[in-house]
Amino acid sequence: MEQEVNTNGTAPFLLIQKPQELIRLFERMIDRKIREITSLNLQPVQTILQGDSPFLTSKEVQQIFNVSRQTINDWRKSDILHSLKIKSRRFFFKEEVEHLKKKWNQSNPQV
Repeated sequence: MEQEVNTNGTAPFLLIQKPQELIRLFERMIDRKIREITSLNLQPVQTILQGDSPFLTSKEVQQIFNVSRQTINDWRKSDILHSLKIKSRRFFFKEEVEHLKKKWNQSNPQV
């Protein structure tokens, strides 16, 4: 009987922990990250608009208008909202967002 040779040059993966312990560790890490993310998303819209920066992130614009990321991208592509891309991040001009928010509130009055 011939022994199979490892031709792809990788070493076998060695687990120090039992698979169930590893799963619990990952679950705790995921739960911790979810709690961290949800605590960050509770920032009020007024606080976002009163910051020092003249720019807003896509996430902040999403919170202000309560719309999806895709909607923000559609607005950007339709020239409704202009942005500035720096490396892989996209920023929106705060003044333009405030102006659009005023128009948004006039055309969509809350009942």
